[in-house]
Amino acid sequence: MEQIKVLIVDDEPLIRHALGTILATDPGIVTVNSVENGQAAVEYCSGNQVDVVLMDLQMPIMDGVSATKSIKSVEDSPSVLAITAFSSDEYLVPVLTAGASGYLVKDSEPDEIIHAIHAVHQGTAAISPSVSSDLVSAVREAYRDNSQDVQELAYDLGITNREFEILKLLARGLNNTEISRTLTISETTVKTHMAKIFVKLDVRDRVQALVAAARMGLIEIPKD
Repeated sequence: MEQIKVLIVDDEPLIRHALGTILATDPGIVTVNSVENGQAAVEYCSGNQVDVVLMDLQMPIMDGVSATKSIKSVEDSPSVLAITAFSSDEYLVPVLTAGASGYLVKDSEPDEIIHAIHAVHQGTAAISPSVSSDLVSAVREAYRDNSQDVQELAYDLGITNREFEILKLLARGLNNTEISRTLTISETTVKTHMAKIFVKLDVRDRVQALVAAARMGLIEIPKD
């Protein structure tokens, strides 16, 4: 079985060690290196094969957002999974907009971190449920353009009513299985709709679709 090659990026040695210990419990993952800042991460990715970058956000020399943007500017770049102690809007919006495919808080369970790495490597996305509502709210607050009616925008994009429903469920943090059960449709149908949504929003995964839809004001903010 081919292992997922992961680069750990964090300025705290204890955090790097802890993450490495967690990843070592999964035979499908190998930690290829761990570095202490974003600049070192960019340099390592430019000369080595990396599948997933586990990226801290607050670091000296180059922060995680700048590093993510630089890494994702290259074709066939590794997936970036942000992992930080903060679920603040200050970090959520920029790193996802920069190209990260997921966002986890550091108090996530080990299994959640491992699952997230597999998810982003497979081209889907991962985000801590505790921050998903904050994400939608933050993106809409920061980016919403009220100059165009939502229905008009949806019509222009070709977003169907069913796709609207799926986007709303996506904003609530539901996975494909949960969406299929909620809408009483097959998982294959959900995946087909999701693929069409990606094309229409010009994104590559679930998190980017969530960011784009929220940015355009297409998604209602979930009520806690």
